[in-house]
Amino acid sequence: MSMKVLKDATAFIDNELKKTDISIEGEKIAKIEKNLRGDEEIDCTGLIILPGAIDIHVHFRDFKESHKEDWFRGSRAAAKGGTTTVFDMVNNNPPITTYKRLMKKKKLAKKSIVNYGLYFGLGPDNLDNLEKIAPHVCGFKLHMCKTTGELLLTDPALQKKSFEAVKKTGKPIVVHAEDQKILDAAESIHKERCDYLAHADSRPRLAESRAVDHAIACAKETGAKTHLTHISTTLALTRIRKAKQRGIDLTCDTTPTYMYLTRDNLKNMGAFCKMNPPVRTKQDLESVWESIKYNIIDIISTDHAPHTIKEKENNFKTAPSGIPGVEMRLPLLLDAVNKNMLTLETLVKTCCTNPAKRFNLKGRGEIKEGNYADLVAVNMDLRKEVRREEQVTKCGWSPYEGMSLKGWPIKTFVNGNLVYNFGKLYPNQGKDLFEQPEK
Repeated sequence: MSMKVLKDATAFIDNELKKTDISIEGEKIAKIEKNLRGDEEIDCTGLIILPGAIDIHVHFRDFKESHKEDWFRGSRAAAKGGTTTVFDMVNNNPPITTYKRLMKKKKLAKKSIVNYGLYFGLGPDNLDNLEKIAPHVCGFKLHMCKTTGELLLTDPALQKKSFEAVKKTGKPIVVHAEDQKILDAAESIHKERCDYLAHADSRPRLAESRAVDHAIACAKETGAKTHLTHISTTLALTRIRKAKQRGIDLTCDTTPTYMYLTRDNLKNMGAFCKMNPPVRTKQDLESVWESIKYNIIDIISTDHAPHTIKEKENNFKTAPSGIPGVEMRLPLLLDAVNKNMLTLETLVKTCCTNPAKRFNLKGRGEIKEGNYADLVAVNMDLRKEVRREEQVTKCGWSPYEGMSLKGWPIKTFVNGNLVYNFGKLYPNQGKDLFEQPEK
């Protein structure tokens, strides 16, 4: 078996930067030490080697929405952004709420050049058969408010039942926390409005914190392994901090959306900044950054949810919610490290180590002999502007266009294979990390 060696690297190992070589044999890291030799030697002088990033929340579309994104293009965007594993959500057309649809999606996902896992959507009619599903998925998704198709569990009793059902599987239950009753009340008040703040006002901050309260109560009562996704408000983060202090098995994530964009951006960006939950206030944004710093937020995901430029240019009220982000997460965070807004240790913890631990990805999330060679080499001194024409995602745009960022992924390795190198992408077969043989 041939041996690759990353020469003269500075690698992030055991929470510090170390000068070393890294040898890769097959899919795994063989040795980490100086003066290694191999069949293929890759010069990494001046680059920092990090564990490959793990994105636990993407929407790679396909099915009837392949014009927005598909597994081939979405996974290439991930690789360009230094992400080596993605977990894809259930909001497809049709949604992933049956075993048959899940198996069909697994076939579509084989186009991916990065590793992947799939979620299964919880609905009112599929809570009694989750043991059959569990071996094939990374986790289960609960929407506490209206979304695609039959992905609807607004009844508090059914929501609690879903926690009980997922608890039996040992998998995480990942929760979109917005209270439907509060959303309905706000929508009735603002339904005639068409201004750029109407959508944000129709999904108030209280809807998130109230739903978070209920999710925490369900987590406490059932003991389910609970993860709250795309958290965006100060009040919700306060509730989460207190729940963690009480020892509840709870983690949460946020996304760059809530770290970089606020209601003020809606005026200029319009529907290109339209999200669910919506972008919040400057105070909320500051709370998100503080919560990352103090380990209240465990993971930074992206909620990569692409829509076409044409769809986003429609009437603001009818334009779909969601923005792309899988290829921009690391550049944004590396720039934040350069600006001393974030430490490299926190970046690795929130994008690599913590996701691997929470979703039980053995041998991934850190650079270690014997681990899989999911790696990204970054140039912390490279400064570039975010340009629309350079976006790999099929939707072809980014909400961060025009930003000048310092620190970019240069090389990405998936299971030991070089899939991205200085702007070039290469063929690869990503692995389904939860693949089980059909019986």
